[in-house]
Amino acid sequence: VYKRQINNISASNILPLHELQQNFINLKFGMFIHFNIPTFSSEDWPDPNLSPDVFNPRKLDCNQWAEAAVSAGMKYGCLTTKHHSGFCIWPTQTTDYSIMSSPYKKDIVKEFVTAFKKRGLKVMLYYSILDTHHNIRPGWVDKNKHLQFIKDQLTELLTNYGEITAIIIDGWDAPWSRISYEDISFEAIYNHIKSIQPNCLISEHNAGKYPSELLFYTDIKHYEQNAGQKIPLTNVLPAQAGIPINDSWFWKEYFPNAPVKSALNLSLIHISEPTRH
Repeated sequence: VYKRQINNISASNILPLHELQQNFINLKFGMFIHFNIPTFSSEDWPDPNLSPDVFNPRKLDCNQWAEAAVSAGMKYGCLTTKHHSGFCIWPTQTTDYSIMSSPYKKDIVKEFVTAFKKRGLKVMLYYSILDTHHNIRPGWVDKNKHLQFIKDQLTELLTNYGEITAIIIDGWDAPWSRISYEDISFEAIYNHIKSIQPNCLISEHNAGKYPSELLFYTDIKHYEQNAGQKIPLTNVLPAQAGIPINDSWFWKEYFPNAPVKSALNLSLIHISEPTRH
């Protein structure tokens, strides 16, 4: 666990990490919203140069998302601010590859945060380190340039939308992304997040890589059910499990005519024997 470096924030407002972790676990059930430029593609990993012109959610209503979360008894929502193809759904100053180059031209992160907070729901933001559009990918990483780029984007997300309960990070130090914690310094990113919002938790998608009894490079272990990661029976650590209601994360044209997973399936915590880890 990295020491949190806090700048210009009253110590009285900073909660102990174990308390933040317990608060997170107490939420129990939340909505993970995969909504980004892949929503308008047939692939979860679309062409990294897919034109922003395709992104035009004319009937988007984040209030409907929040109402659905409340009706299901959920306590928080998490939105994919930037997925692996690098498209930003907030008006970032770091790149033109964002909603401001699309027909929509509205701050979806703001709409999401406002709708969920209005209904008393906690807010989390998903952010991908892997970014195929901006060449933050294996063999192309420019350590200084890309580290600053990521810091600048996280600064926007952590200063423009009020309190963020957690940043859910993906595409980092995974076998399929191959961007190590040295290529993009984990310590630098971790301390940068904590320096802006010390009570914001980091939940990195690396649970399956490390021993189940220890926390490495994260505040909360994240087990991605769709990738076959199972919470071990022996788990005593703060952890979350993610599973889509359909067979992939982003919306597909056939979804309206395809069955979704049962409520029982979605509500159960999928666990495995410790020998599998």
